[in-house]
Amino acid sequence: MKNKKKNYKKHLAEEDKHVSQFALSPNNRITYVYKTDRQGIMMEITCVSLEINVLDQWITIIFYDNHHAGKLHRHTRIAYNDEADITDYNNVKMKGSLNNLLTWSIKDIQNNFTIYKRKFIKRNKSILNDVEIEEY
Repeated sequence: MKNKKKNYKKHLAEEDKHVSQFALSPNNRITYVYKTDRQGIMMEITCVSLEINVLDQWITIIFYDNHHAGKLHRHTRIAYNDEADITDYNNVKMKGSLNNLLTWSIKDIQNNFTIYKRKFIKRNKSILNDVEIEEY
């Protein structure tokens, strides 16, 4: 048992973290982070997030990861003034390689970011009442 623990710790130390970011528009962007082993095999989708610019600050309003039981799932931020989120699996692709799931997550945000942003703004209408937020 002791050897397995040592090998596991050694394996964790040999992971590479990859971070990328690209703009969807001047006020919306995607950031994604994943880990690979030394051979370049993806081990984890750490985060695929939609970030919006509010009052010159970038905030994450939705993100995907596969931390919980290794299954891809979505976290949706509830409020502008609170980082609490709701985790769900609804309409989230569950099967496929981690590479395919990463690609699916990025494409989902690219295709639906205006919907996700509108819902966030609507939920926070009373908090963001006087704040002008670009829809696109």
